[in-house]
Amino acid sequence: MLDVVASTIPLFEPPFDHFFPQPHFELVESVLALRAQAPTSWWDDAAFARDFLARYDLLPDVPTRPAVGPFLMVLVRLFEARRGCLSADQALECLSSCYEAVLVSQLTGRVTVADERQNAKCQQAIARQTGLVLRALG
Repeated sequence: MLDVVASTIPLFEPPFDHFFPQPHFELVESVLALRAQAPTSWWDDAAFARDFLARYDLLPDVPTRPAVGPFLMVLVRLFEARRGCLSADQALECLSSCYEAVLVSQLTGRVTVADERQNAKCQQAIARQTGLVLRALG
């Protein structure tokens, strides 16, 4: 699921490091750094999970863009899950939240399916998620 998170980051506009408030950005970056250091066991680091959730709870109450909440909730779900294992419903919720983050970063107001189909970033999000799910299914 962290692959979906990582593949979503380039789809934000403005760019990710300007899209999120600094403390929120640093929290996401810490997860990606852990994954880079331990690609096969990042999800099994109980101390990091506790620290991540504590840092999440301490994030400053500052104005954020609407996409920030759904995106961060994906990481919260991953670290709340037992040994990083998500149920099918939880995985679908995470995929949906990543897509929602892209959607609300791209389109505002009343959004139709046609609007989503015409938006390149939304289509890229769908294509990336589809590719990752198909790869996971092997």
